[in-house]
Amino acid sequence: MTLRRKIRWLTWIGVIGCLMAAIPALYLLRQGMIAERGQVAAALVESAGGLLRDLDRSASSGALSAEEARDRALTALRALAAKPFHVTIFTDGVVPPGWPPIGRSVTAEGRFEPWGWAIAAAGDVGDLDRDFLMEASGFLLFLAVLLVLSWPGSLFLSQHVVGPLEMLSDRMRLLTEGRTDIDIPGRERRDEFGAMARAMEFFRRAAIALIERDERLAGIMNNVSEAILLVDSGGRIEEHNPAAVALLGVPAEMLRGRPLSSLFAASDRARIDSLLAAMAGDAAAAAPVREQALVIERPGGGRIDASLSVSPLVVRGRRGFVCALADVTDRLRHERELMRLATRDRLTGLPNRAMIETLLETAVERSHRDRRPFAVLCLDLSRFKLITDTLGHQAGDALLQEVARRMAAAVRPDDPVGRIGTDDFAVIVEEIRGAQEAAAIAERILDSFDSPVTLPGCEHYVRPAVGIAVYPDDLAGAAGWDAAADVMDPQALLRAAETALYAAKRMGGRRHAFFRPELAEQARRQLALDGDLRAALALKQFRLHYQPKVSLIDFSLEGFEALLRWEKPGQGRATMIPPGEFIPVAEETGFIVPLGDWVLDEACRQMREWLDAGMEPVPVAVNISPKHLRNRSAEDFRRIIDRHGLPPGLIGDHRGRRDAGPRPCAERAGGAEGDGDPGGGGRFRHRPFVLELSEAAADHHAEDRPLLHQRRAERARGCRHRVHHHRHGRHAGPACGGRRGGEDRAGQFPAPSQLHPGAGLADRPSGAGGRRPRPADGAVAPDRVIRGALPCRSPSCASGAGRSVRPG
Repeated sequence: MTLRRKIRWLTWIGVIGCLMAAIPALYLLRQGMIAERGQVAAALVESAGGLLRDLDRSASSGALSAEEARDRALTALRALAAKPFHVTIFTDGVVPPGWPPIGRSVTAEGRFEPWGWAIAAAGDVGDLDRDFLMEASGFLLFLAVLLVLSWPGSLFLSQHVVGPLEMLSDRMRLLTEGRTDIDIPGRERRDEFGAMARAMEFFRRAAIALIERDERLAGIMNNVSEAILLVDSGGRIEEHNPAAVALLGVPAEMLRGRPLSSLFAASDRARIDSLLAAMAGDAAAAAPVREQALVIERPGGGRIDASLSVSPLVVRGRRGFVCALADVTDRLRHERELMRLATRDRLTGLPNRAMIETLLETAVERSHRDRRPFAVLCLDLSRFKLITDTLGHQAGDALLQEVARRMAAAVRPDDPVGRIGTDDFAVIVEEIRGAQEAAAIAERILDSFDSPVTLPGCEHYVRPAVGIAVYPDDLAGAAGWDAAADVMDPQALLRAAETALYAAKRMGGRRHAFFRPELAEQARRQLALDGDLRAALALKQFRLHYQPKVSLIDFSLEGFEALLRWEKPGQGRATMIPPGEFIPVAEETGFIVPLGDWVLDEACRQMREWLDAGMEPVPVAVNISPKHLRNRSAEDFRRIIDRHGLPPGLIGDHRGRRDAGPRPCAERAGGAEGDGDPGGGGRFRHRPFVLELSEAAADHHAEDRPLLHQRRAERARGCRHRVHHHRHGRHAGPACGGRRGGEDRAGQFPAPSQLHPGAGLADRPSGAGGRRPRPADGAVAPDRVIRGALPCRSPSCASGAGRSVRPG
């Protein structure tokens, strides 16, 4: 029912109620007036009785006679009677029936016994009926006028009060139904209804904003990939989004009211409960708290890694939490894989250098805390590059994997093994009693390589070297732990082990070596020397000295041997650096390759200069490092020789084969047949250059060391075999000579009586007459022969040119 109908019904009910209340009121009013008149009649009777008693006492006292008293009583009673009341005295004491002669009246009677009179009083009520009818008619007329006048009032109320209220009520009903696309009328009014309309419009806009926000939040909650849970202060779930159902694998109806910690593994539940309790107890907490690496147990038995972010939420003074869960299983797997790639060697699976350095830092701290020493072992493989160059990188990879396996099997289970370089490995040995225990472990590692490694198509014997550095002795020295506290540098310990490794390699490999301070000093000197070497080549501080070679048969000049010298400028005068000091450094650093190029180029240049000066060509022997041969081809050497325009006919043997460059690999190793000598020198008569394997270089290469030892042993016995190439054949004969290689070959010259072919001695010794190597301008003097007694064997001398050659 509308408000308008309610007001109408209330109006009619009010009018009818007034009518129904007015009639009983008028009736009661009439009855009251009748009762009042009855009371007045009774009072008149009582008053008359009092008057008669007074007159009777007067008559009894004699003041009045009885007659006179009765007359006065009658006169007085008549005076009491007045409309609408009638008072009558019946002297016979009986009120006759039908008294009073009035149609509607009320009566009262009384007796005065002393005189025997009856007193009656009556009140006329007929006038009350007339007054009642007049008053009732007037009231009904008022009601009729009120009803007539209420119709315009109801219309006014309907238009100005009830109508606006009904419209506002209808709009409110639509708002409660969720209809916000409505218009609120009456907002422009300036009365109370306008204020109500404007307030309703404000609420409508607020409802629109709330609905839009709720829809956005619901869209976010329903479409976000993270599981979102609303949790109360007790840790129980109140709301959730669909992603939570998908992530947790729990039906939606079972999530509400469930403790949040019950979703996680048993090992993580205490963390979740303590986290929520701490945040609930801290009222000032506003920043979210994030927990990583949590495990969620799904109902089907699956386990996933998740991260949990908890933020406080206060709604109408009630605290709660917003919990966001994200599946980080793939991310953690990728992070673990990245960590493995960052800390592990992909080929062997061992820790890489970065991981070894981290483990070293931990080991140093633990060792210093427990006051127990530990050791670092560095291992290096020999001839690894030869394996990769010969058999390919797959064979090299297989070799490295086998080396890693054997090393891991040789050490203790708790000793980490890592790969820190191409063919370099490191072992951290903790919980040792001293250096001897570290040496025993190193020997076990070396013993594990006694058996060969099977590679595709061959078996390879690994000859590793091991360097050992012990903490704190090799960092702090004799000062011990107190000094080691200030020198807790894992990098320094690793460098010390690598320095010891290089020392073990220089001693031939297949052994271990401990770090010594002098090794570090030697390494620093070599580093400084390496820089000086490169500067010396750029500043042209290298020189070639030439050692004459003289035939012991006819004492003729057979050729020269080019020897490298380094004149390093110093304070005041130049200092001659011996080859035995800088050649090994050049070998280790690879500088021997550009240095060998310069030596060969300078020897070619000098020979060109001699040829241009008219000297007949004589062989010049140049010592070539094995590393130089491995890094240059025959074309590289031929290109150097051709650049100086040397006669092509001089580059070849008696069969006309040109061979100025390095030999093939088999000949390079010292096993050439036919043209090469056993020493790997590859020297040929009647050629301008002889490429010889340098003993000083071979002394630093394990693969060349057996050949070197063989040559030195032959020299120690006083003879060695050489192969002479002649035009029609070759023959071998015993030969004796001085030292070869990077040192001077100015050995003792034999006596002339001993120098003949049948004596079995060398026919071309170097160091004629004990003369030492000299620079090019002092090695050859065209106007003299050697010692004035050695004839020239050149064709020009035979033709009588009178020209002999000797060292200067």
